[in-house]
Amino acid sequence: MRMSLFHQPVKTAFWFMLFALVFAPLQTVASERHALVIGNADYNSNTLTALKNPANDAALVADSLKTAGFKVQLVLNADLRAMKRAVRDFTETLKQAPQGSLSAFYYSGHGFEAGGRNYLAPLEADLRDEVDAEFEALSVDWVLTAVEKSHDGANIVILDACRNTALTRSAGGTAGGFSLLTSTPRGTFISFATAPGSTATDGAGLNSPYTAAIAREMLVPGATIEAVFKRVRQQVVDATGGEQVPWDHSSLTDDIVLLQGTMGGPADVASAPAGASAMQLELQFWNDVKDTDDRSEIQAYLDRFPSGAFSELAKTRLEQIGTGPSGDIEQLFARIQSRSLLVENPQRPHEFYANARLREIKGDYPKARLDYLKYFAFGEPQVDPHVRFQAVLKIQEGRAGAREVYNAFTQGRRDATTLFAGILLEDREERVRRLTSFLQAYPDFTPAYYALSQDFSAARVGQQSLADKTKELELLNEFMAGVDDGRYLRYFLDQQMAADWLEDAKTRLAALSVLNSAALVNPIKINAMRSNQGWMLNLAIADRTQEIFVKLPNSDFKSTGFMANSMDPTTGKPIAYPMVELPGNAEAMDIMVKYTDIRGEEQGPFEIRFNPNLALIAGQKDILERMPNGWVSYRDFDGKRLVYFTHLISYRCAIDEVQYGLDTDTPNQSFEIGECDPDNPHAIPSKGPGSVVYTDIPKPTKYLSVKLTYADGTQSEVQRFDAPN
Repeated sequence: MRMSLFHQPVKTAFWFMLFALVFAPLQTVASERHALVIGNADYNSNTLTALKNPANDAALVADSLKTAGFKVQLVLNADLRAMKRAVRDFTETLKQAPQGSLSAFYYSGHGFEAGGRNYLAPLEADLRDEVDAEFEALSVDWVLTAVEKSHDGANIVILDACRNTALTRSAGGTAGGFSLLTSTPRGTFISFATAPGSTATDGAGLNSPYTAAIAREMLVPGATIEAVFKRVRQQVVDATGGEQVPWDHSSLTDDIVLLQGTMGGPADVASAPAGASAMQLELQFWNDVKDTDDRSEIQAYLDRFPSGAFSELAKTRLEQIGTGPSGDIEQLFARIQSRSLLVENPQRPHEFYANARLREIKGDYPKARLDYLKYFAFGEPQVDPHVRFQAVLKIQEGRAGAREVYNAFTQGRRDATTLFAGILLEDREERVRRLTSFLQAYPDFTPAYYALSQDFSAARVGQQSLADKTKELELLNEFMAGVDDGRYLRYFLDQQMAADWLEDAKTRLAALSVLNSAALVNPIKINAMRSNQGWMLNLAIADRTQEIFVKLPNSDFKSTGFMANSMDPTTGKPIAYPMVELPGNAEAMDIMVKYTDIRGEEQGPFEIRFNPNLALIAGQKDILERMPNGWVSYRDFDGKRLVYFTHLISYRCAIDEVQYGLDTDTPNQSFEIGECDPDNPHAIPSKGPGSVVYTDIPKPTKYLSVKLTYADGTQSEVQRFDAPN
């Protein structure tokens, strides 16, 4: 039967895949992977100098090996007994491992050759001559043999030794590095930091050039062990200007790939960051706190690394310190956060919270969400974890979704903190209502005053009404009272959030301090102006208004109306007319005023007392004080120099006496202005005092000084009026 062309590509693809599988390079994928990593740095002997980087190098390689699937045994700053015990334990592990398991041995520290053999130097080796090497140091041959005999799998051995600050010649050894190996155990790949007889640099940074390159290259997906160390060699040669050339020996028969995947090109490797590993960060953390006498700092290390490489030392340090100064839970949380490290195996609530915050900052919201839920299981009273958790929910679910998820999570929980936090997700109107009720039930819950004050702030409502400002001020004062009484910080684990809330409250209080306390009680003031036609009352309202209503005695509230051809740009509505007209013979009365503010809420009514006599005096005095330049004027007429007091006579209802002086700053003469006529206050009297509006003065007079005594008993400043030339 003839095959359809439709099926041909499928069959071709099948044979292509089969061909690829048959002829693909054989790569060893070990059933288990085990590694022993040793780093010796803190040497203190006559023949061995301390090194800067081996502990860092060991930590970095250990972390990379873990990433590559190895179970790592890390040993730092070991003496000979500890090194041998570590090798023995390692080989016992290999004996129990399945067939074909892969082993790795890494050493960083001093190494040397003596008597044709290579040695690794323990921390306190006393190497006085060549014979001492056999008893004071660890033989590389012994390590290789022990590892080879413990299992039938492949072995990787990495020796970053032969440091250029290494062994002195007093031991009779070769300070110039390891000797050349004459043979390599079967199934073993060995890499040296430098060529036989040469030294390796410790590096100017956190790691040696050799180890830094290894940590990068061993995690290149799909790279064989030979390819890894070829590229390591290239990078070290470049980094040291050709002074250090790594060397390797291999008796492998299969390809070993440390990290499965597709191998990238050189650009991929070049772009891979060396980065600080978790082990490096632990080491840096420990170095920061190991010499402190503050228990809280040691405890912070244990909180972060409960099973860390230095955990036993940390516990010993705590015992040595005794009952010295210790930090409270908030300080521990702050210290954990400042390290920007996740807490391994968290057990306590603040540890879960710290992890949640770090994951949130890194954008890992699903895991942050889980850590928050684990924190809430402890039932702690702090509010900041709830606020942070809600922020995560809003990012993932939106506000409505966050409210639904949070309400489901808190269903059945009736503690004050959970109730408070649940209210925060409501819309403003419902939130204000429920927070107000909450504070009636829990008046000592200080954070609620701050939260409610926000709903009346400019940041939340935009254009504030006077009622908003008044309520905000009231709530902020209650909040600060709670802070002063010690009823605030107890609700925060993250003291930074507590400080931020407090700082915001102080800033808003400072802005509200300019409010006139009298205006908060009654925001309306009358500015009365009397003309010969009657009274015009200007309603000065310390608030933005949409409409004003006035009630005179024996009448109902009536709108004052709106200004013609005007528009409030904030509301888009006509501007309320702020004037009320009264007849000139109006008697003293109480006027009621109410208004709708910019948010459409009715304010008032407020009672305003109108006294026409006092209003007349106050109105005229205000004009006189604001326009003193018009009090008098000069005129030369019929050979005389005349001074006119017409303006003062027109406003005589506010004046008891007018005094003036010629060429003196002390007025010493009086000018008669006549009595006030309340029915026609601005008219010039037709006869008697005030009917003559001027007086003549000598022409040589250079200036006139004038002072007023007002009807309310106060006096004006002396004003000077220079005569014309």
